[in-house]
Amino acid sequence: MRYRKVMLGLLLAFVVGFVCQLAHIPVPAPPVLGAALLVFLTSCGYWLTGLYLQRRAKEAQRERRGAP
Repeated sequence: MRYRKVMLGLLLAFVVGFVCQLAHIPVPAPPVLGAALLVFLTSCGYWLTGLYLQRRAKEAQRERRGAP
């Protein structure tokens, strides 16, 4: 599994929040726990779907080669 994309995404989210705070502009998400949870779960869903599609592509490639 490649956690590099996840770590880069979290770092980018932190940097965006930090810059928004420094610039005194609203963060591009409501400051409500439910909204934060929605953003988090959306990100998790995106990441898990990517993992699923990668695994599916690898299995299809193995089947084409005839490997177990």
